[in-house]
Formats: sequence, structure tokens, C-alpha cells
Amino acid sequence: MKTLLNLLKPYKKLLIINAITDAIGTLTLILMPYVMSYIVDEGVAKSNQSVLWIGSGVMVLLSVLSIIGSLIANSTNSRLTTGYTADLFKATFKKINSLSYDQYSKIGPSGLLTRATDDIWNIEGMANTVVYTLVTIPIMLIGSAVLAFMADVVLALIFVAVVPIVGVVVFFLVKPEHEMWEKSDKYVDEQNKIVRERLSGLRVVRAFNNDDKEHGRAKFATEEMAKYMIRANVRSGFIEPIAMLLLDIATVVMVAVSGVRATSGLMDNAGDIIAIVQYVALLTGALINLTWTISWLPRLKVSIDRISEIHSFKQEDTPLEPSADKGEEIAETGENDNFDLEFTGVKFTYPKSKAPTLTDVNLKIKTGEKVAIIGGTGSGKTTFVKLALGLFEPDCGVISVGGKAYGEVGKVAVRKRFSVAMQKPMIFEGTIKENIKMGNPDSTDEEILSALKDCQMESFINEHEEGLNYFLVGGGQNVSGGQKQRTSMARTVIRRADVYVFDDSFSALDYLTESIIRANTQTRLEGKTQIIVTQRVSTALSAQRIFVMDEGRIVDEGTHESLLKTSKIYREICESQLGKQALGGGENE
Repeated sequence: MKTLLNLLKPYKKLLIINAITDAIGTLTLILMPYVMSYIVDEGVAKSNQSVLWIGSGVMVLLSVLSIIGSLIANSTNSRLTTGYTADLFKATFKKINSLSYDQYSKIGPSGLLTRATDDIWNIEGMANTVVYTLVTIPIMLIGSAVLAFMADVVLALIFVAVVPIVGVVVFFLVKPEHEMWEKSDKYVDEQNKIVRERLSGLRVVRAFNNDDKEHGRAKFATEEMAKYMIRANVRSGFIEPIAMLLLDIATVVMVAVSGVRATSGLMDNAGDIIAIVQYVALLTGALINLTWTISWLPRLKVSIDRISEIHSFKQEDTPLEPSADKGEEIAETGENDNFDLEFTGVKFTYPKSKAPTLTDVNLKIKTGEKVAIIGGTGSGKTTFVKLALGLFEPDCGVISVGGKAYGEVGKVAVRKRFSVAMQKPMIFEGTIKENIKMGNPDSTDEEILSALKDCQMESFINEHEEGLNYFLVGGGQNVSGGQKQRTSMARTVIRRADVYVFDDSFSALDYLTESIIRANTQTRLEGKTQIIVTQRVSTALSAQRIFVMDEGRIVDEGTHESLLKTSKIYREICESQLGKQALGGGENE
């Protein structure tokens, strides 16, 4: 909520202008019945022409002021609303992009998407009327009530007596709406999630003939969303008719009492009756606007809470400031003599998951060492990489680099020293050159071509006359899986770093292409720490040490030859991929 209010600071002048013009427009509306009453009583009843002309002139002046005030108010309100909404969009988008993996996972992409769109639009809808509501309605209610009492106390009391009844009705109608809108938005998030899963897994769904099941999930989420949304809207829909009925009854009673009092001689000013009726109309309009605003408050509160949840996350990915008593901190850029990566007793569980993904992980990778981490699907290899990058916080244990814990150094400072080719290559919309320069913005065309050559993408560049300016569709839909991986690796190796991580980034390549790339990158990255995460034994063979992962643990480590003798799991992996005969003398005795 604090962030949402802070975004209003640049619009203070517009807020003040909008409030003043709204106030002027409201005061002119309130004064018109008073002037009309004076014209009737002093001008028409007494045939006083000067009062008629002066009163008419005042009415025209009030009308002009009302029109001018409305025009200025609408203009400033439009600028205020659109500007504030645009700033809120930008601030929310920026905040989402700064969330840590852990924070991102707590809400999920579907929830973040609806918060950054639907909920902001809901806030904009209320922002259009918030100044008008806060300024106009109090002035209208208080001003009309005061002038109504000045005109006739009895008639004013009749109308005022209805207001608490309207308030009680509105309160009981609105009270359950907050929970209804909350549940409705929850199922909007669920719908979005199902659609995303459906689109990304369309082929799998059809391959396993699960269309009916997926349609059932979408149907359930839609029906639940509609159920709560309809209930909330029906309740909101009752407010205005009930309020209007009560206010109309009050008006009828007032007219009837006015007639009785006029015939009995208790009320002899026709102007007062006209003024009271007009004040009743103004008060009715103000109360209807107020009830409409109140009916929207639960919806607005839910949207504000959902947006505020995003902005309430603390910035976790910030490096700590170096302190004098800690000695020399690890630099964020450049070379470092000691960049040993060490996991000590690390345990990690994903949000909303019951079982830990990593358990008691202990390993140390020395500076300049080339290691491989091998294991089956789901063994925790990619999770290990995410923790090494500081994308998640471990449940317990310590991750350190250069002898300093991540919390001491700062995760951003550590992450700047890594260069990673992730398991799923990310290709952005733009040219190949633009995609590669994300790894090193200062790289020249020659350096980019060199990286692409090392990653076996030179022939692809030469085949297209655009060369480095060949345009890639978002997600790399106009290139093959292998070409996406090779582009991703070129972006990785062109970056200057201390640790290079290849997270199963050779999976879409044939063995010959892979072996050439590994040979080229080995020469390029000589002396740098390399972590190769893979399921292929052939990929792991070039490593100095191999770590074997199984069910979230490091179960064995050593060279290929030693693991064949000591590790049952590693030998089983080798036999399944290379065959028993290819292992030769490595068989257990």
C-alpha cells in the first residue's frame, strides 16, 4: 500500500487542481437550489423584476462555473489516472523482474500476470472516481443537509432519518463481498495457469489423449470463478435499487408532509419546498454514488492487497556493502585467485513441496577445475545449479565461494562471476548478434563470430545472407533445438567469468557436434572453473572429477575409472548408455 501511495507524489499538483475544481463544481450545484428558492420567494411571489434579473444572472454564472470546473476536473483527472496507472504498471513490472526465484515461486507466473494486468485495471477504474468521491460526496452531503435544515427542519429530518437505514443495508450487502472477490481472483489465477499449461503441453496432452481431463480442469476453474463473481455482482446490484427505493419513499413522504403543512399554514414559502426537493435530489445522487463506491471497495481492496503483496517482497538479490573489518571482499568483476565453490550440509525444499529436493549435499569444486555432475532425471542436478547461482536460499547448510558464505559476499556479486547455459535455452526476439551480446555487451563482431564458431554455429551464419543480423523469433521458434542450444552456449562462453556452467546444454546435439564443441570450449576456457551437468556419460568423460547424484544427494565422486570400480549407480548409467562390452576392464570383480 505504501508503494501505491508513493506513486501519487509526482501528481500532487494535479490532485490539488482536481480537488479544487470538483469542489467548485459541487458548491455551484448546492447553491443553485438556494438561489432558485430566493428567486421564487422574493422575485416571482413579490413581482420584483430586479430580483428576477439578478437571480437569473447568478444562476447563469453558477452554471458557467460548474461547466468550467467540470471540464478542468475531467482533464486533470484523465491525466492523473492514466499517468498513475502507467507508473503503477512500470513499477510492478520492474518489481516482478527483481524478485528472487523463491519469491517468484510463492505467487507463480499465472498469479503475477493477473496481478500485473487485471488488478491494475481495477485500481485504474476506481482511480477515475476516487477524487470525485472523496471531495464531492462529503461536500454534497454536508452542504445539502445544512441548507435543507435552513429551509425546513421537519422535512430535512425526514430525509436524514433514512440515511442510517441505507447505511445499514449497504453494510450487510457489502460485508461478504471481499471474500467472494478474493476467491474469484484465486480461480482467475488458476484459469491462467491451466491455459499456460495447456498451450505449453498441447502435444503431450493430445498424445496421451487427455483432452477431456484438461477441459474438465478448465471447466471447474471457470465455473468456480463465475460462481463467486456472480454472487458478488448480484449483491452489488442490489445496493442501488434498495437505496433508491428507500430514498424515493423518503421523497414521497416529504412531499406529502409538505402538502399537509402548506394547507395547514405551517409552511407558506413555495421556494422552500422547491429547494428541499432539489436538495433531496442532490442528496439522493450523492448517496447513490457513495453506495456504488462502497460496493466496489471489496473488489478494490482485493486488487490492492494482491498488488501490494508483490511490492512487499524485500529485495533479496543485493550485494552486501564491504566492511573494513572483513578484509578484501570478492570482487564483482575481473579475475580472482580463489573462487572455490563449496556446499556444506545443504538441504533444499521447493515452495509447496513436501519432500526436500536436495539433502545433505557436500562438495567442493576448486578454482580452475573441470567437474561433471551426472545423474538420472529428478536427481537434483538443475536444483544444485540454481542454488549455486543464489537463485534460491537453502533450508539449511552453507554455500560459500572463495571461503566466504553467499550471505556475506552478496548473491549479485557472486552471480556476476558465473556464466550459465541453462537446461532450457532462452532465445529472445531479436538478431543472433543481439542475443549473443547479452552475454557480453562490449563484444565485437569478431568476438561474436569466434564464439559462434567454437559452438558450431558458423555454418548457420554463413548459410544466411543476413549473417549476424539473422532475426530470431521469441523462444527461437524459427531455429532447431540444437541451434538454440548452440546459440545459448555461444552467449555463455563469450562472457568473461570465473565459473562456466553447462546445465545439460548438450542434450539436443549429436555426439560428433558435442565433442567438437567440448574441444573448442576447453581451449577457450582453459584455466576457468567448468561445471558440466549432464545425463550423458560421454559428456562427463572429459571432466577431471565426476560427482554422481541420486535422489538429491551426492552419492559418489571420482574419476571415470575409479567410479566404474566403486560406484554401482555410475556403472549402471555407463552400462545403459555404452554397453557392458564398451566398459572393458572396468567390470567389478
